[in-house]
Amino acid sequence: MAKTDRLDKGAVLQRDRETYAIVPHIAGGICTPEILRKIADVAEKYGAKAIKATGAQRLAIVGLKEEDLDNVWKELGMEPAAAVGMCVRSVKFCPGTTFCRLAQQDAVGMGLKLDEMYHGYSLPAKFKIGVSGCPNCCADSWVRDIGLIGTKKGWKVVVGGNSGSKPRIAQLLAEGLSDDEAIELVKKVIDRFKEHKKPQRIGKLINDIGIDRFKKEIGLSVAEQIAEKIDTSKINEKALHNIGYGLYIVGSVKDGKINAQIANTVFQVTAEPPTVAVSINKNNLTHEYIKESGVFSISILSQETPLPFIANFGFNSGRDKNKFESVEYKTGKTGAPIILENTIAFIEARVIEEMSVGTHTIFVGQVESADVLRAGTPMTYAYYHQVKRGTEPKTAPTFRKEEPKAATKGDLYQCQVCGYIYDPAEGDPDGGIEPGTPFEAIPDDWVCPVCGASKKDFKKIS
Repeated sequence: MAKTDRLDKGAVLQRDRETYAIVPHIAGGICTPEILRKIADVAEKYGAKAIKATGAQRLAIVGLKEEDLDNVWKELGMEPAAAVGMCVRSVKFCPGTTFCRLAQQDAVGMGLKLDEMYHGYSLPAKFKIGVSGCPNCCADSWVRDIGLIGTKKGWKVVVGGNSGSKPRIAQLLAEGLSDDEAIELVKKVIDRFKEHKKPQRIGKLINDIGIDRFKKEIGLSVAEQIAEKIDTSKINEKALHNIGYGLYIVGSVKDGKINAQIANTVFQVTAEPPTVAVSINKNNLTHEYIKESGVFSISILSQETPLPFIANFGFNSGRDKNKFESVEYKTGKTGAPIILENTIAFIEARVIEEMSVGTHTIFVGQVESADVLRAGTPMTYAYYHQVKRGTEPKTAPTFRKEEPKAATKGDLYQCQVCGYIYDPAEGDPDGGIEPGTPFEAIPDDWVCPVCGASKKDFKKIS
């Protein structure tokens, strides 16, 4: 009969389909010379092929014969550890305030307590816990089923993370907790998960029911508090910033001349016939071209599109500059330009209806042609703002004024073209400017990382 993992002996079948690996339980990887010598002696006596340090802070003894497993555990003086199976397999924790100068909470003490409570605890699926003493998360708390992260105000508890073939970042449950409060919350999470009938990770459970429902089921419902804060007497513009958008280049043609601009308000209207709509500022040259020719193209940008490329189409006017001077493009069947660089797909459309909405016109077009140019992830507006740290021109329908922030290492300077704020504390690492560099010390040939404006286009704001 073919061999398989021996859960009763805490043994994992190896690639040779003959030998096994065991993982003696060493809480948090903290051990003594005596333990290390014992592991080395046993491994040598039974002809182990290797001793491997694992990502869960354990030492795996690899290449043991099945008939030797009982004696190996006996001579180690240990019970078979929970290296495999549907249980809490490991509690990983960093050195914490016990050893690390950066730590803000006692990760060792908390980790040992949770390990004592839950190591090997039977659950519907494998379960991993990470305890990090500070936000650096050396114990990978954000990719653990339960993660604890130490802060100056107490413990932050997150849930539902995992790595593997389908990684998932954990979601916040609560923060500012004491040791006892954090342990009690961990207990509630594990008790709820133990009731789950499907053999799936807790992150999948949360995907199925939603984080708000999960919080409610463990006694953390926040609906009442949120309801009390709702104010329908005002318009908070920040609410509009949560509407989802992409990042596109919309182009058109007039009398044989082409122009294009960055746009974020592009959406499909109908499937049959396929129609799309774009919102374009009435003062923009592209608006004039679409109005005249009745056609437009949409080039869908990839997530990796560099900021200078975006700035070329977003912060320059076709009245003053040929935006296509160093850009590869092709003229489509409508005569509108299709951008070939950084584009994952394109659409061409002919205008069938338009609507004037204040500063903008919404053009609705029937699709004339469309195709996918390359595999990739489309750039979202949230990614553009949060990861790329991009801004938008004042003519954008979603223009948001960048709020000045308190400088931590010197004065702040704002780009007068796009609104980007240079903070000496952050610098511009992508542009070769190290964090902590005051604006005055930046080389004169440095340019705005968002729109490419020169250093002289910046104005001191603090």
